[in-house]
Amino acid sequence: MDKLTTGIKNLDGILAGGIPLYSLNIVSGSPGSGKTIFVQNIIFNNARNGLKSLYLTTISESQFKMVRHLQKFEFFSDDFLGDKFIYGDLGAVLREQGTDKVLGYLTEMIKRHQPNIVVIDSFKAIRDIFPDEKTFKAFVFDLAAALSIWEVTVFLVGEYEEKELTLLSEFAIADGIFHLYGHEEKRFQKRYLRILKMRGTNFEQGEHLFQISPAGIEIYPRIKLEGKELQYEVRTGKRGFGITGLDEMLSGGLTEGTITLISGGTGTGKTAFALKFLLEGAEKGEKGLFISFEEPVAQLQDNARHLGWELDRYLEDGRLDIKFISPIELDVDKHAFEILDMVQENKVERFVIDSISSFESSVSDIQKYKDYLWAIGQQLKRRHITTIFTVLNEDLFSPVVVSKAQISLMADNIIILRYVEDNSSVKKVVGVLKTRGTNHNKNLKEYEITPNGINILGKLEIENMLR
Repeated sequence: MDKLTTGIKNLDGILAGGIPLYSLNIVSGSPGSGKTIFVQNIIFNNARNGLKSLYLTTISESQFKMVRHLQKFEFFSDDFLGDKFIYGDLGAVLREQGTDKVLGYLTEMIKRHQPNIVVIDSFKAIRDIFPDEKTFKAFVFDLAAALSIWEVTVFLVGEYEEKELTLLSEFAIADGIFHLYGHEEKRFQKRYLRILKMRGTNFEQGEHLFQISPAGIEIYPRIKLEGKELQYEVRTGKRGFGITGLDEMLSGGLTEGTITLISGGTGTGKTAFALKFLLEGAEKGEKGLFISFEEPVAQLQDNARHLGWELDRYLEDGRLDIKFISPIELDVDKHAFEILDMVQENKVERFVIDSISSFESSVSDIQKYKDYLWAIGQQLKRRHITTIFTVLNEDLFSPVVVSKAQISLMADNIIILRYVEDNSSVKKVVGVLKTRGTNHNKNLKEYEITPNGINILGKLEIENMLR
């Protein structure tokens, strides 16, 4: 089936290549949800491919006013106006000549300009002019029949509420339905797109985050795995930390392509352990990526220098990369997708997120947080990327707790760092709670972080340390 590519970031992938040609599509949503920009972005992207669009407004917005709004977007070009972008005022026809003349005007415009794409914005405004549902329903069916003759791809834009999408007659004739809507979350006003219907092609179901940026519409598809994506080869190689005592506790290191949680209280050294894991890989020529939600790059570089680690050298030669994302700006829908893109593009073999506790605090729905984390973890395992997630344990001397969000089930390996009291002094101990598929040392061992790095000391002889 031939398709109309939208050119919108990630939308054609969601649509398995694009929108079927000559289909009739409704773009619905509340005022301000981004419907008009969505359609105009598609129109101008296709103008660059030589396709012509007829844009009919029913709200009598002047072309001058519309262009003024569009000029701030990179997809806009006034070179296309009047040639690839034909503007028509359907609202004037409705007001001055009545609904009987709409089909005639539409047919005349299509005959004259022979467009590839036709847009009516807002179609809901036409509905409101008709005296009753029966008359409007007859008009809708006549419109659909007329448009099908001309072999054009149609977008009817309207301010419809979600509950109307299964009730109103215009949705019965639609081949495709795009519904745009927003949510108010903790810190962001977020926009989502759902494709409710698309005859003749597969598409990714569910809600997809989108943003309106100077580039136009940018979509971040919902992360999910199914079927064959959940089947992957298990490898048995080991990835060490380069910390002698810890690698011995792990029987040589972390198994390649596994997910490890490092859980500990503030100041226990979670970041240092995770960073050392990437440095060890860099020394062996393995590319590493460190996503920090807590410490900027310069601060991590400074910390590494104090531990005697050559972080700067590996950053310069590209074997190691650090990205800092401010926890204030963290948006799990967007950043989860971008992080996986970075991992793939940079061919990363070792990967760290420090910390996933920041992920958790950015999501109001804890189940959504766990779903995202599981999906990211599975994507990383499919690609055989050995991964560490650090987790903050807020209670420094509590009985052992890995994570309050019950995410430990998704981990293959769990390492705990904690404080213990010994003879009126505070010591740090490291323990391995779990290594899926391999043996590990069960002892709790004292460790120290010095200007020469991390040293694992001997077994600490204190009873009931985890209670």
